[in-house]
Amino acid sequence: MDPELPFKEIIDLSVPIKSQGTPVFPGYPMPLKSTMTTLSDTGWLSYLWSFVEHSGTHVDSPGHVISGATLVDKVPLSTYVARGAVLDLTSKQPKSSITKDDLTSGLKKEGLEGKLGPGWILLLQMGWSARAGTPQWLEYPELSVPACEEIAGLKVNAVGIDSPSPDYAPLPSHKVLLSKGIAIFENLTNLDKVRGKDFIFVGAPLPLVDGSASPVRAFALVR
Repeated sequence: MDPELPFKEIIDLSVPIKSQGTPVFPGYPMPLKSTMTTLSDTGWLSYLWSFVEHSGTHVDSPGHVISGATLVDKVPLSTYVARGAVLDLTSKQPKSSITKDDLTSGLKKEGLEGKLGPGWILLLQMGWSARAGTPQWLEYPELSVPACEEIAGLKVNAVGIDSPSPDYAPLPSHKVLLSKGIAIFENLTNLDKVRGKDFIFVGAPLPLVDGSASPVRAFALVR
């Protein structure tokens, strides 16, 4: 790493998007890659990709669950770049509830009590990305409404999880967080590699006009 840069390390927090090999919610098609041009035929290589906005590591906009709310291309880019804080929730069991107490005790354990606010993203590490491709991947812990209200009170930029979703239908946690302008990053990975470190989280979406969400290449700039 260039010693002149204001960070020491870059850690990838994104899962790969693989054609016909990326876990998705039931009913969603997997990303599909097809060849447009080849080096032998045209002198240049290009592919056509088809995927649902909510594929792989992605960020939800308020318009995902709230009628008339801001869509992904209109959310300020500053929302997606913030100081990162990771809570260790790896003890949570499948389909358990992440409570307000889980958050407050986790913040205290990490020495973050009273520190989070605007300009921060709260990342919840459950180790769930390791279960991708198994039935248990869709049995993730659910972020309770009181926990979401606690997060909303912190006024952080965003919440990120290493599972497919913070909740189940009818998506009560989505509605609490997104109604407050708190973005939701889903399907992150490698959160164990940044827990306890001083880092900047970067997770900018594609500028999909009027999109409800977008895949992102999320990463941490460790200082």
